[in-house]
Amino acid sequence: MPGGLLASIMGDPQSRRTQSLDNAALVSFNKLPMPDIVSHFQNSGIISNEQVSELLAADNQYVTSFKELCRRIPEVAQVTGCDKKSVEQLARALFSAKLMAEYLEILTPPQLSYEKTARGTVDLLESLFDSFREIAGGAWSVFFPRTEFSLITDASAQFWMACLYSSRTEEMVNGFVGLFLTAHRDRLQTLNRGYVQQSGMHLRDAITEYLDNSKEKISKLHDAVADSVKEGLDRSFAEMVRVINKLELPPLLIFYYQFLTHEVCQAFANMDGDLSSKENRFIQYLLRQISVICEDYDATSASQSRAVAEEKLEQVLQELDELVGIATVKDKVKETANFARIQQLRIAQGLRPIPTSYHSVYTGNPGTGKTTVARLMGRIYKSLGVLKKGHLIECDRSALVGEYVGQTAPRTNAVVDSALDGILFIDEAYSLVKEHEDYGQEAIETLLKRMEDDRDRLIVIVAGYPEEMDRFIHSNPGLQSRFNRFIEFPDYTPQELCRIFALMCRKNGLTLTPASKEKVLHHFAYLHKERGENFGNARLARNCFEAVINAQASRLAASGTFDARALTVLEAQDLKTPAQDSLEEYGVEIAA
Repeated sequence: MPGGLLASIMGDPQSRRTQSLDNAALVSFNKLPMPDIVSHFQNSGIISNEQVSELLAADNQYVTSFKELCRRIPEVAQVTGCDKKSVEQLARALFSAKLMAEYLEILTPPQLSYEKTARGTVDLLESLFDSFREIAGGAWSVFFPRTEFSLITDASAQFWMACLYSSRTEEMVNGFVGLFLTAHRDRLQTLNRGYVQQSGMHLRDAITEYLDNSKEKISKLHDAVADSVKEGLDRSFAEMVRVINKLELPPLLIFYYQFLTHEVCQAFANMDGDLSSKENRFIQYLLRQISVICEDYDATSASQSRAVAEEKLEQVLQELDELVGIATVKDKVKETANFARIQQLRIAQGLRPIPTSYHSVYTGNPGTGKTTVARLMGRIYKSLGVLKKGHLIECDRSALVGEYVGQTAPRTNAVVDSALDGILFIDEAYSLVKEHEDYGQEAIETLLKRMEDDRDRLIVIVAGYPEEMDRFIHSNPGLQSRFNRFIEFPDYTPQELCRIFALMCRKNGLTLTPASKEKVLHHFAYLHKERGENFGNARLARNCFEAVINAQASRLAASGTFDARALTVLEAQDLKTPAQDSLEEYGVEIAA
């Protein structure tokens, strides 16, 4: 399965829209192994750790089982008389379709995977795979009509049934191979000589059962797929397109199923080593009908694409002003925005823009709003036309640096590709520089080259602690020359931390009693006074909020009081604080 296809379905619809990948970025993923692709989206926060484990496990199961099947296909082909290359081609297409179904089960949000219809609730993922089954089964019935029964007819039916109706990969392999072993070859060949079921008393074994039931099985299979063939297999494909659109999956998936359909038809047509004119005519007709569906979908998508209003600079700046504190940061951001606006006006009037760089260094402790401001900067640059997308790709050392020789440059390039036309935000960038270690340096050199090669499509923001970032920038002349915009993010004051805490309460429909307000203020004042270099700032406020609501839940559960007021009021006793002693010295009587 192409890496670009896997990358295109990562995340949920919202993340795919906000951090969309262009063709160049998708192509770059084709060069990466599956673990690196998954790791990239994990580091970007697009997929969860649980999804990562499930994706890697599914990939490992299918790849391992497919390799085992490929090892056994030569024997299967020799016993059945099927063309070996066609058997391999069919197996690859069917395993790919089944693996894609597994990926979609892991990645699709539950709220999107069902549809209410007049017939009841429909599982869209199951419907998508059922439509592909209809296409595979229908194609088989056309290439192997009832009147042309043979061992190849029977074997090809078993191939696609085993792959598309088995629940586990080992069942797929065992069902595919079945009894097609060299030891049974002579007895199986009787299907090609008009085998007649024996009557009377005789020894029956697995081969006899297989031979006796073969014709009836094939007849029932033809009956099962007859309606799909009669209605037209292109209708099944059109239903796949509808479901893919309903699930808000990328159009690339439609063209992948188009490719798999072509592979299945080609494999069935050449299974006996010969492609008849009739078979070729059917393939050309079906693929043409499917191609028209794809073209119509492409045109419809383009004409009906949501007209998203371009965000105005003033809107983003207003959102910036609404952030708590960081006044000096806001001034710097507005200064940069004003400069970028003038630059764009120069260009619009045919004047030469002043040579400059928008690459920036954000310094400050954790939780001071660096990532939030970086996202706003992306939207500012997009609103001004500096960047086409303005999306933000977050990463750290682990996303850029490989564990072995030759891994770092491809990883770094893949991350940069995903950030093109937006902002690449590298947190704790100083960790790229380590003594007696060259891989981080290789990432820096690769990054510097891409910053030069893609200077009109990429803005890089590096972030971290002030002293460490200063050493980082001065560790390489290339970094010094490219990063000339510095914004320092100060720690929040106790009053600002209180405001952040209060906003969290307000957003969640909670209120504070006068005593709890005073206790919260003393709590943050104490922590601010005692803060060290790892002071958490807004993260500290978040942790405090979560601790308080958990304490409130325990208090209410113990008291048994669940009226509206009790559920929405936070009491002073809900906050456990190291500032309790200072509160008592201050003379405030607050329940501990």
